[in-house]
Amino acid sequence: MGNPPPTELITPISDERRGEILDETLARRPDDGALRIFGYGSLMWSPCFDVADRRLSTLNDYHRGFSIWSVFARGTPENPGLGFALEKRAGTSCEGIVFTLPHDTARDDLVPLWEREMWTETYHPEWVTVDAGGEHCTALTFVVSTEHRQYAGNLPIAEKASYIAKASGKYGTCYDYLAQTVAEMRRLGVHDAEMEELLASIDALMC
Repeated sequence: MGNPPPTELITPISDERRGEILDETLARRPDDGALRIFGYGSLMWSPCFDVADRRLSTLNDYHRGFSIWSVFARGTPENPGLGFALEKRAGTSCEGIVFTLPHDTARDDLVPLWEREMWTETYHPEWVTVDAGGEHCTALTFVVSTEHRQYAGNLPIAEKASYIAKASGKYGTCYDYLAQTVAEMRRLGVHDAEMEELLASIDALMC
């Protein structure tokens, strides 16, 4: 089995640091119109911001995985869970939702998103180009830092299933987190073979 990092090493960053990252990210925002967010995990079915429009889209050269340790949101120090992460990987692609936010969205409207995605610095915010039905547009998304201590890497499916089956945290079970995301992808007509295999492995384990 893989070894999660010691819990004391997984600590939230300060509100001040979180705000600095938000400001730095907005300062890097390309000047091409509407503010968009690309969601590839739970944001697809539970966005924490106002939405003016949403469209199925594809992000090329990035891979969706279940590859970060969770000891708070969907797990505990005793029974750590895992979470979604987006990782740069040439030749792959990730289907998700690109959300267009209202034109009057202000900096403070993004604070709930930052508190959710940037609780630690497991992710780094990145402006990417997504393909939304043939239309290419810029969107903000959160890419995993593979050097961060919460990065679990590409664990075997059976090992992931073992962790997920018994993990639960402040926001519910790790299983539901995965299952709801897979259900939303199915509803959208998105087939993610890796996530389907992972969910099936957990279902078999929990029978």
